[in-house]
Amino acid sequence: MDAVVSGVSVESVEYHQDAAAVRTQFDQEKTSASMTVIATLAEVMDADPVELDPLHSTVDPDALDKFVRVGTGTTGDIHVSFTHEDHEITVSSYGVVTISQGDKSPAEKYGKDAER
Repeated sequence: MDAVVSGVSVESVEYHQDAAAVRTQFDQEKTSASMTVIATLAEVMDADPVELDPLHSTVDPDALDKFVRVGTGTTGDIHVSFTHEDHEITVSSYGVVTISQGDKSPAEKYGKDAER
């Protein structure tokens, strides 16, 4: 299933109540990890992406994109975790961004359906 998150094309978006997290899967050939992070974060915060603190205030977006880029597969999966805008963010080399905050379920926090 293809979806659009804050104007960015992604493969899917899931709101996991049990983990209180939003998980976005993206195609690294079409969308960068850093762009997916900002788009997903803007979606969960119900904000315009340009209203967020610049990602480079927390992590180097170019380095993030290169670091999690799918490689030859000989090094295994890579996960980069950091905090931005009071949200815990993990970016995985297999094209997944996971964002979480606090104890509330994503539906309670973000006013969204449990999954879409």
